[in-house]
Amino acid sequence: MITDPFRGRRRAASTVLAAVAVLAFVTGCGDEPPAGHEQRLQKAAGVASFKITCTKDLWERTKPGRDRTDSHEDAKPHSLNGSPGERGLVEIILTGAQLVDYLKTLEEDISGGLFADKSVEELSRRMYEAIAPVVDRIEKGKPPTEIPQAVVDDAAAPAGPASSPLEKQD
Repeated sequence: MITDPFRGRRRAASTVLAAVAVLAFVTGCGDEPPAGHEQRLQKAAGVASFKITCTKDLWERTKPGRDRTDSHEDAKPHSLNGSPGERGLVEIILTGAQLVDYLKTLEEDISGGLFADKSVEELSRRMYEAIAPVVDRIEKGKPPTEIPQAVVDDAAAPAGPASSPLEKQD
């Protein structure tokens, strides 16, 4: 009977390579989080309430646990009255802890981490970009006079029609 003297070494090498591959997969090979993300999470954690105004479908497609019905169950969108409501805008009020979860979910989708949903990357990026500057303005130890609010509504039309870059200029 002939034995392979290198069999144990090959098995060990294979095990190490498999472990490295699993580690790379689990830690994610995504991009870096947006600048200031960790500080944003710390500020968000200290907020009692945070309002988001956006379309219902934007919230539903980007919310934390969007594939589970029980996640953020108390953070339900509420319809708005008047023109904003007619345009389909809703308001969601999150606690600081919920806002932290939401920012983490958005960052995951943007950065392409392990649990990222690439189908909503642009939606998540737009929502993150609306929320980030509002959170950034929060000052620790200075309670806001109003609930901080991020609005995602680019539907406001300019006073006059903008010319298309493809239109011929006379």
